[in-house]
Amino acid sequence: MHDGRGIPTRESTVRIGEYTLVRLRGDDVREIPDGFRRVYGEDYLSAVVYDAAALSAAIRSGEQISFLARDGRGGFAGHIALKRSAPNPRLFEVAQGIVVAEHRKAGIFRHLFDAALNCARADPGCDGFFGTALTNHTISQRVLSEAGLRDVGFEIDYVPQRMMAKEGAAGAIATVVQYLGLNPTAPRPANVPERYRAWTARLLAICGEGTRVVAPRGHRPLPASASRSETVDLPRFDMARLALERAGADLLSRVAGFERTARRAGRRTAQVLVNLEHASAATAIGLLRARGYAYGGLLPRYCADGAHAGLLYKSFGVPNFAEIKPYSEDARWLLGEVVGDWRSRPAGPIAAPGALGGHASAASPGVADLGQRR
Repeated sequence: MHDGRGIPTRESTVRIGEYTLVRLRGDDVREIPDGFRRVYGEDYLSAVVYDAAALSAAIRSGEQISFLARDGRGGFAGHIALKRSAPNPRLFEVAQGIVVAEHRKAGIFRHLFDAALNCARADPGCDGFFGTALTNHTISQRVLSEAGLRDVGFEIDYVPQRMMAKEGAAGAIATVVQYLGLNPTAPRPANVPERYRAWTARLLAICGEGTRVVAPRGHRPLPASASRSETVDLPRFDMARLALERAGADLLSRVAGFERTARRAGRRTAQVLVNLEHASAATAIGLLRARGYAYGGLLPRYCADGAHAGLLYKSFGVPNFAEIKPYSEDARWLLGEVVGDWRSRPAGPIAAPGALGGHASAASPGVADLGQRR
């Protein structure tokens, strides 16, 4: 019925009480779009879940591995997927996790998650596993925490209120990034301003990454070369994202243009992911903070070359911290840091790099769903 580790294969099923878990083939996805409509209407963050042809292609190509739960009568009960959504192809993201209302007290979400985690563990090409769990309740946070994933970052206002309207959310909902390293790799440096050195070191220690955190003293100018970055608009998230591979002398003008575009498009949040491998990352984070960005934590091994990414964000409104319900002690500590950093950030943009001043200052005092990064 399965491969011996409790993982449904393409040809088999696993029985869990009255439920059946199956790994979907590319031609067997017809139940997924309707399942998401039952939970989220048309507002789920990833439009692909409503497109059977796109889902089928993703499963056939290996970009996505989907597990489906059916009840005793063969009806749709829940779904979860593994996706290679990060620039680093050796990371899996657990995503598209739903259980329909009538089956939410049966524990089926945990069984779906266990099938996904066991599949990732069995893949010799997978170095790590992460998920983004909703924070307006603790169900998905608890499942991931009990499986050994650790809380390493908050993505503030990541999920629009319209997606959570059925659950009574008063505003946009944050997610917490939870991470588990599966195969050890060589330590990678993390370059951050002094105010984030202890914070970053603690996050890396929490998730078992043996990384040297470097906090250069004083202001170091950016390289004269142009920045290497990529932007993406995420309208279903009400967010725009800039992935900064390496900062150059044009960073401020590039970020200003990115923000103008995001504002004109009506986005609520601007998110910047900074590759921490390069020495210029510390200066870049200081400059971003001076423009009103705050630090949200880390995405371990997220970058294409396996380097860690620093997670920064700028809200064009008022962040909805009030509805965040952290499950673990680590998440409660991290939330305190995130809220304090937002409240103590400079108010707005600076005119030129020379106005940076002391950026290296002392540190400032539905159902359980898994999101999808893209």
